Amino acid sequence: MTHLPTMRRRIVGALVASGVAVSLAACSSDDDSSSSDTTGAATESASGSASDSQGEWPRTVDSIAVDNGSPTDETEEIEIPAKPEKIVSTSVTLTGSLLSIDAPVIASGAATPGPTSDDKGFFKQWADVADERDVKEIGQLEPDFEKIAAEDPDLIIVSAFGADTAVDLVDRLKEVAPTVVLDYSDKDWTEVTTQLGEITGHETEAEDTIQEFKDRASEVTGNIEEPEQPVQFILPAQDGGVNFMTGESAQGRIITELGWDLDVPGKDVVRTDGDYAGRTDVVQVTDENLDKGLTGKTIFATNADADNPVSEQLKEKPTARDTYAVENDRIFEFGAETFRIDFYSAMLMLDQIEEYFKK
Repeated sequence: MTHLPTMRRRIVGALVASGVAVSLAACSSDDDSSSSDTTGAATESASGSASDSQGEWPRTVDSIAVDNGSPTDETEEIEIPAKPEKIVSTSVTLTGSLLSIDAPVIASGAATPGPTSDDKGFFKQWADVADERDVKEIGQLEPDFEKIAAEDPDLIIVSAFGADTAVDLVDRLKEVAPTVVLDYSDKDWTEVTTQLGEITGHETEAEDTIQEFKDRASEVTGNIEEPEQPVQFILPAQDGGVNFMTGESAQGRIITELGWDLDVPGKDVVRTDGDYAGRTDVVQVTDENLDKGLTGKTIFATNADADNPVSEQLKEKPTARDTYAVENDRIFEFGAETFRIDFYSAMLMLDQIEEYFKK
């Protein structure tokens, strides 16, 4: 089921609005796994003064500086004159987090339609929410500047990296509205949610969103029998082998939030070359080493192809078929929506875990 913002959150938001004090990666074509760990100080974007001035406008936030259409490792200050009422997100990955905190998104960039998205390119875990709020699509992976300008936004959100980046448009976008450039690739979804809350003036909603997830995780833990430990989270690689999510990945952090032992292949097993070299959120193991890499007693997997179960894919690999989880049918699959984690997909993941292991 899809989790919409709760009535409690709306009531809290109303109290805040009325002055009552009231005392949370990777995008984004369906096969993209982009990341960057080289942003230095820029990875702390949009904190600073905004976090110390909740409800105060204008406010100044940090944004990754862009030079000649490329992100740098520097930040610049962007002033937002008033609480935004018309936000355009050029990043489909960031749109889900904006929607989860009730930020007024009027238009969004999109992914290429495929297993993880609807026919507009909106991610399936929140596409219905976007439809309910009349969010317009402004381009699949390549946002259309004219469409953005036509929306007359008062804030534009841009991703610094990933297939859904629009940094090449930043100089022009700044002439339309305050434009904030973020890096989601090195952050957990809760960190992204908090950051967006500070930028948009929806700090309280961001806190509530994250707490709602934590409450649900606690509830699920009490409703299930703990799966055999340790646990691994995998995604079959398109070029062969298997990708393993680490504790720094969004998927891995959900596993550890449930109090489970997340197992990750050691340095002597994982690849040290290719697209995943140097990444800390995911490591890759080639087919010939899967007997050493698949050590979990319980394995969760993201599967973008419902007609080709991951369990069957692993049984076809000689080095994987005799591992404990494969041999004992301990592979538990999630849908394509868990390829990108935001509040909505995190909640769907908890629902599926509860269904798999309910007492």
